[in-house]
Amino acid sequence: MKKDISIESEYIETELNSPSYKAIVSPFSPNDIRLSTPPMNMGDIIDMIQYHYIDFDTEYQREQNLWDDTQQSRLIESVLLGLRLPAFYFEEVSKKKWRIIDGLQRCCTIRNFYVDKTLRLQNMEFLTDFEGKTIDDFPFEIKRDIRMLPVTVNVLENGVPDDVKYILFKRLNTGGITLSTQEIRNAVYIGKAIDIIKEMSVYPAFTSATLNTIPTLRKQDMDFVSRFVAFYLIGYENYTVPDLDEFINTCMKGIKKGEYDDKTETMKRDFVKAMNLASQIFGDDAFRKRTSKKDYRRPLNKAYFEVISVGLAKLSDEESKKLLLHKELFKDNLIKEMKDNQSYSGAFSSGTAKKESVRKRFSVFNEILIKSINGIKI
Repeated sequence: MKKDISIESEYIETELNSPSYKAIVSPFSPNDIRLSTPPMNMGDIIDMIQYHYIDFDTEYQREQNLWDDTQQSRLIESVLLGLRLPAFYFEEVSKKKWRIIDGLQRCCTIRNFYVDKTLRLQNMEFLTDFEGKTIDDFPFEIKRDIRMLPVTVNVLENGVPDDVKYILFKRLNTGGITLSTQEIRNAVYIGKAIDIIKEMSVYPAFTSATLNTIPTLRKQDMDFVSRFVAFYLIGYENYTVPDLDEFINTCMKGIKKGEYDDKTETMKRDFVKAMNLASQIFGDDAFRKRTSKKDYRRPLNKAYFEVISVGLAKLSDEESKKLLLHKELFKDNLIKEMKDNQSYSGAFSSGTAKKESVRKRFSVFNEILIKSINGIKI
């Protein structure tokens, strides 16, 4: 590890001394960021809030007290457990005034509990003995331990340009958008695997069967397709871990390595066949749970999409024709099973990634499919 660090440092030094090196000046020079990190503990923050050293009214921040009592209580619980809080960022307005850049809701919680004493702890996850207590109910030893908890504080020194302060706030407060699992897959499995998913996600048969209702901005449409691909290629029988993302990722790895090259084109054709069949059978009700013909039309259900799309894709041409002839019986059988079989219905709504849920919904759906093709009423 030390060797790697040395090599990296040497490389950076060489680059900086190179005639081709250009200092960063846009959107601002790093030299404009002057941060100090004074050693502080929770007691310092409490005192600074109590004596109005910290300014809560800042142009950068959202409204104060946006957290409900449970969220605030969980923060205090973290403090009681001795867990370090995320770093605070302040702007130095003067020698006696700091303005909050990042950490407003945390500062509001500290003020409500330790200074104003308006917060009564509730819905504690671990320390249930403290339920309903205020700071005044705590013994001295706990109050002392709270005050001694170290906190990380970064202070943007006075005189830093406004645009730097704004960009810093924006990055701290809005830059941490959590990537969806599909967005992560798109980055990790870039190439053959994702190219296939992208291609299938824009098939007219797919967008038509789902009524163009699946959002594309965060790759949700590709997530639907990824589920089909994984269960089609690997099979629900081989679903052994209670982690759907891992199951899909395993499939993506296999595609990337070429393990399914001989099945890819057939899979694409079967996917189109399944989408067309779903449209012919269900109309605008495809992939939506129903327990009665009189039910209102529900949203798309990913788990239902998995079983219907894969089940229909695996049918032969002859089976597909028979199913179309018995499509009303098929829909009636699906409704009856969804209504009468609670374990089957539950496999589409809770714990959907559990092995037993996956196997339950696929096996029961396939039984319904076979019976319906043969004209058997459940």
